[in-house]
Amino acid sequence: MHYVTVALLSSILMLSILIDVLRFPLLRKDRGSRFFSELTITYSLYIILTLLLVSAQQGLVIYPVLIHRLVWTLHALAIPFLLSAWMHFNAVNVMDDPKLVGILSLIHDIPLAVLTVLAFRDVPRQQFYPLNQAFVHLLPSSGSTYIIALSWFFCFAMLMPTLGHRKNLQGSFLFISLLLPLCFGVSLISLQTTHSPLMFMLVNAFMLVLYYLIGQRDSVTFDSLSGLPNEALLQRKLIRIFRFQSPHTLIFLDIENFEYFSSLHGAPTAEQVLVGIGTFLKTMAASNEAFRLEGSRFCLCLPSKDGRLAGSVVQAVRQRMTQGWQVEGELLFVQVNFGVLHIPSHASTLAEYDQARKRVLSEITSVRKQPVFIFTKQDAFDQQRRMNVLSALRSSIRNPEQVMVHYQPIYDVATGRMVSAEALMRIKDEHLGFLPPSQFISLAEQSGLIVHLTKILLSKVCTLVRKNLGECALEYISVNLSGEDFNSSHIAGSLISIIEQEQIAPKKIGFEITESVALRSYEKVSQVMLELSLRDIKFALDDFGTGYSNLKALMDLPYAYVKFDKSVIHAAMADPAMLALLVDMLHTLGKVLIAEGVETEQQLEMVKSVGIERVQGFYYAKPMEEQAFLEMVG
Repeated sequence: MHYVTVALLSSILMLSILIDVLRFPLLRKDRGSRFFSELTITYSLYIILTLLLVSAQQGLVIYPVLIHRLVWTLHALAIPFLLSAWMHFNAVNVMDDPKLVGILSLIHDIPLAVLTVLAFRDVPRQQFYPLNQAFVHLLPSSGSTYIIALSWFFCFAMLMPTLGHRKNLQGSFLFISLLLPLCFGVSLISLQTTHSPLMFMLVNAFMLVLYYLIGQRDSVTFDSLSGLPNEALLQRKLIRIFRFQSPHTLIFLDIENFEYFSSLHGAPTAEQVLVGIGTFLKTMAASNEAFRLEGSRFCLCLPSKDGRLAGSVVQAVRQRMTQGWQVEGELLFVQVNFGVLHIPSHASTLAEYDQARKRVLSEITSVRKQPVFIFTKQDAFDQQRRMNVLSALRSSIRNPEQVMVHYQPIYDVATGRMVSAEALMRIKDEHLGFLPPSQFISLAEQSGLIVHLTKILLSKVCTLVRKNLGECALEYISVNLSGEDFNSSHIAGSLISIIEQEQIAPKKIGFEITESVALRSYEKVSQVMLELSLRDIKFALDDFGTGYSNLKALMDLPYAYVKFDKSVIHAAMADPAMLALLVDMLHTLGKVLIAEGVETEQQLEMVKSVGIERVQGFYYAKPMEEQAFLEMVG
């Protein structure tokens, strides 16, 4: 009854796997899961053949002699067939070149085909291998020798690819790939010794369950919300891509201001939009070519022999985004920014990819005016420059004297009098020299160093006010706050502490927050603004008009000033009607308006005509060092 016990146990295991797969599907493509299904089916047929033979042996069923011999032949052939399937499954998992796997499988299948022909021709004659009385044990014969030899050949065929690719296999998977031929080798020794395939049946069941457990562990790397593979599987795919330097195009997608979108419409609605986007991206790529990264970021990893693919895919995605997403009867729209990276021309190793990925994601997250960023070799060269700048920023935090402050005045257009000023940070490094904001601000934000630099800048501004501007008629000097500053729950207390240490009136200090920061971190920003506003500290909404403005933000946030971005001023020169409407609306809300980037008299006249009260720009003054600013104030 050993056969019945093993067969029933194996049946229960296969049935358990089947039920669990229906609940939690295996990965469609990764780790050869398709071939795992074929293995499961083949082994299930082997169990059925075993039960048919055992039922005849126990007298439960009586077959005609020819049918009995046919079932026995199929049962004997199942041993090398199963080992061949295992060999192919292992090759798919270990080797990355599908063509090479196909060639090796074809070579291995030739002797299997010969065996099959000989076995079926021998069914009536019983000369190739004779049957014992019980139709259970495989008796020594030329046929059984062929089966055993071919089975050993398949065991070695499992082992060789694993040894050849052992450096590229992860620890747990290397272990199971080596365990596979070892266990089957032991089962073949048992088969030769006892002429019974019991051990072979047990090894098959054991390895199937073991591989299934690994497959289900890997399924954790699928995103539960969108159903897309996550970044861990993308990394695994890239290992294979870089190994063979196969041309691929990576298209990164980032939803702009998704945190604000989620807070505005609610998390469940935002998640449905993410699901919709993920479902759409699946239609743009084959299985396991669309990935969800963290948060609101996605990636398409597409085989590509030229760069034209990226343009067509980006255009298709942008076109779909213009149609919006239906969620519970409401049509919602999101803005998506893109980053394109070509492999291997722009990144030929995993290390280069990691650096390029950071740059791409940084650009598409922070550069709102550039919806599509294409990574180039120049960007790779710039990476070293970025590392040098990072080093300079860390040095400046340790040595605050390297942080310099330039001041740009703000004027009242009616009186021509300076009413306030904006403090602008500069870095002076002994190796890199003078660094303007365009070279370090975004990098400081990405690295989190901007938080320390903001405190240094505010401290220097407060010192200037205390020493030189105590009795000055200037209303305030403003300092820019970054989105990273609001990641700290103690930001308001830290800023107030610096102002109090210098013993100056809080109303002499103002803070500027860009529209994008206000929308991206709305809850945190509004809380900090309210707390500081109670101390009579004024706020300005900076870069107004560069993104999509929001009435809720305009009405709820406690700021006194709105600064129109210079791009808005320049665009309004051709037709100021839209700007005039915005000015009227903001005046209705009680805001004081400032025009940035005014460089010509014509721009100044246009600004006056639409009713903007204050001006900042080269027409009046460029940013200047502290001494020059004090002379102008004095």
